[in-house]
Amino acid sequence: MSEPDDKSADSITYVDIPTAPHVYFDIAPAHGVMANGVEIELAARTLNPLADGTVEVKFVTTARLRCSQAGALHLRNALDAVLKMIEAAQQSPAAASKLN
Repeated sequence: MSEPDDKSADSITYVDIPTAPHVYFDIAPAHGVMANGVEIELAARTLNPLADGTVEVKFVTTARLRCSQAGALHLRNALDAVLKMIEAAQQSPAAASKLN
């Protein structure tokens, strides 16, 4: 006989989709709110060779994040946690990389 599931009402079922894109960015140059939706633009630095042999530096859009206030809070909490991990690793050079 199996035991009943002991899941709380706030538990979240997470499904990993292997085809989800990886998004790289260097800056978040713009952000705003429209109809209570959070909007954040992400951009990455590019180097563009020019005909005269010089290089032009530009930032190009890599993604547009759209989420609810709750989603923005989850993202902020995740970023805060990762930044604390980086700080801890820098204070202790022997610390190994770690995922949550």
